[in-house]
Amino acid sequence: MHRSINKILGPAVRFVKFRVLHVDDSPHRIAMGVALGLFTAYLPPLWFHIILVLSVASILRANKFVALTFIWASNPFTFIPIYYPNYLLGRSILSWLRPEQRLAAGEIAAMFENFSFGKTVTGISTPQFWNQFTSLILQVGLEMLIGGIIIGGAIAVAGYFGTRTLLRWYRAKYPHRHKNGVECC
Repeated sequence: MHRSINKILGPAVRFVKFRVLHVDDSPHRIAMGVALGLFTAYLPPLWFHIILVLSVASILRANKFVALTFIWASNPFTFIPIYYPNYLLGRSILSWLRPEQRLAAGEIAAMFENFSFGKTVTGISTPQFWNQFTSLILQVGLEMLIGGIIIGGAIAVAGYFGTRTLLRWYRAKYPHRHKNGVECC
């Protein structure tokens, strides 16, 4: 059991250790990059994530490399686990405002099923995939956006404080492993 968990989590732990903890920037800027990347990953305009995260990172002076890295929390493996809860939360909020526009649970499940990992990998280069994706966004995009802002915002706040705390602890414990000792903010 321990080996299988280590095999799954090992690459993620190595990534955080060598690509996040050793970035030559302040804990605040790195944590802002993590938060921004995670928040953006929860927003539905998939093809605009990179443009959005680079623009906002420049304005907020967040670490762009880290922000770009963390938008990959949204990927074909995580499409349904991220966007379906976003939709459910957004739908529950919007149902108070416009109860007549609810889709049946079966319709929603069928729409999201078209974007399972296997179907996404095999169909991403086909016009049919993009037609289905466009249809999904047009039908439930507002719900996914509202849910994404709320859930992504909560995860971003946790990511910011967790990353900043971890960085400060790690750099205090292993000061010789950090190049320039950048510790402002």
